[in-house]
Amino acid sequence: MEESPKRIYFFGKELEVPAVLEPALTSYRTSIRSFSEPEDCLQELSERPCDLFIIDLDGCEAEGLEMLTEVRRMAPWVPMLALVQRAGVRSAVRAVKAGADDCLEKPVQGARLIEAVEMQLGQAAPPAAGARKALTRMEIEVLQRILAGKTSQDISVELHRSKRTIDVHRKNIMRKLDASSPVDLIRRALGMGFIDPPK
Repeated sequence: MEESPKRIYFFGKELEVPAVLEPALTSYRTSIRSFSEPEDCLQELSERPCDLFIIDLDGCEAEGLEMLTEVRRMAPWVPMLALVQRAGVRSAVRAVKAGADDCLEKPVQGARLIEAVEMQLGQAAPPAAGARKALTRMEIEVLQRILAGKTSQDISVELHRSKRTIDVHRKNIMRKLDASSPVDLIRRALGMGFIDPPK
């Protein structure tokens, strides 16, 4: 069976990175989509998860770090590559803490960028069959409350939804994260950054 094309999403204010990547990846089965607005990017991710997320933190670090955190929570299996300003050690540390798998300094050399992209795509493990869709905003809210120890009834009251609706969200969360039990769900949520690891 022929492998599906790899989908790369880029978020940033400047478009030089996609301009470098697109011609360099012509021999690969990849498609690159660029976003400058967070809502557009997150909406697309919720509908069609990508195989690699690249974010340029130059000029939008605060917004970019929030995006990294949100993408890690929505689609924890997606590898993320962050671009930072030259000598931006602090930015790189923040990016890794927010979920980035690798960081590159700008201006990025084309060969180095391609190498990093190939490495991340090569290491990307496809999600389990039931976990191919990202968590929705509502599912993230429900998950946060589950991790706080709240019951479906408690959550239904807080979110003004029926208990049955919350139970459906619970089931979808377990399926999407491929969690086999509540303990397994906690372990996976820890890896997604929903829970701080024990000190």
